[in-house]
Amino acid sequence: MLELKNIVKYFNKGTPSETIAINHLNLQIKPGDFVTVIGGNGAGKSTLLNIIAGSVEADSGLILLNDVDMSFVNEHKRAPYFGRVFQDPMSGTCADMSIIENLTIAYGRGRPRTIFKWFLQRKDMDYFTQQVKSLDLGLENRLNEKVGLLSGGQRQAITLLMATMRQRPSEKVIKRDYVRFCETDKAHAKEAVNLAFLEAKKAKKDSIKELKQKGLSKAERQVELEKINTAYEKAISEYDLTKQILLLDEHTAALDPKTASKVLEITEKIVDEHQLTTIMITHNMKDAIRYGNRLIMMSRGKVVVDVSGEEKKKLTVEHLLNMFQVASKDDAMSDSAILG
Repeated sequence: MLELKNIVKYFNKGTPSETIAINHLNLQIKPGDFVTVIGGNGAGKSTLLNIIAGSVEADSGLILLNDVDMSFVNEHKRAPYFGRVFQDPMSGTCADMSIIENLTIAYGRGRPRTIFKWFLQRKDMDYFTQQVKSLDLGLENRLNEKVGLLSGGQRQAITLLMATMRQRPSEKVIKRDYVRFCETDKAHAKEAVNLAFLEAKKAKKDSIKELKQKGLSKAERQVELEKINTAYEKAISEYDLTKQILLLDEHTAALDPKTASKVLEITEKIVDEHQLTTIMITHNMKDAIRYGNRLIMMSRGKVVVDVSGEEKKKLTVEHLLNMFQVASKDDAMSDSAILG
């Protein structure tokens, strides 16, 4: 769970142009929530995501991830736990690198590496091809092309993949984060996760030993070996407590309506498939209502409306606009937000 407690953020503090961007904001995002965020210009929407991601430091308050204080954790150290897509399609990818090179960098996020150790295994290439094919944009046949040659919508779709692709963390990281984020006694958690890894490794070793004693063909052995590896990965994944949280900062605002609709369709598919906790800022009231299970409206750095479940499903643009006018005082909502 992601929790923000009494977050405050000023810009130009102590000067004549001092403004409060986030005003004693409290917010809880439950695992699996898909939250759409809407509000007028200057409401604090993007600042909120910047504070969560660590690119902007709050003046006061706490940021808790699974009850662990992340308030002073550097942005790059938060990167394994958050995937982000920006408004500008050019921001999330490197134009001079190929699609496959961009995906490779994203896939290794959070793992130690140097630029001299980027390499792909056959299984990685198959995985990337499958993931790109799932976008249904025909890009699986263009993996070696430079990203700079893609359209804005294609590039944003690739950025979405990059933000949500996650290689299983190393054994060391899984153990560290299991103890760090567990809700039980830390010493007991450390003992439990170490024992679980030992048992999983022993089971894998014993299964491979038994497999060698069977008179199977090479193809049959390969099938059985894949089953053994899958069983091991499943056992280990149960102790991987840190699924990414997806942060979408008006990621379709720079696209034409048809392309924006396609990117939102891809977004929903990815979020559903990976059961991602998601926070999506949008300038469009229709999209805020259409997507996600929860909607929050911000004004002057505060959450002024928070609806979810059946209440959200019953919302209309007219109803939402009335709520905005009542709750947001002098804030201005853009025409695009109202008209879609």
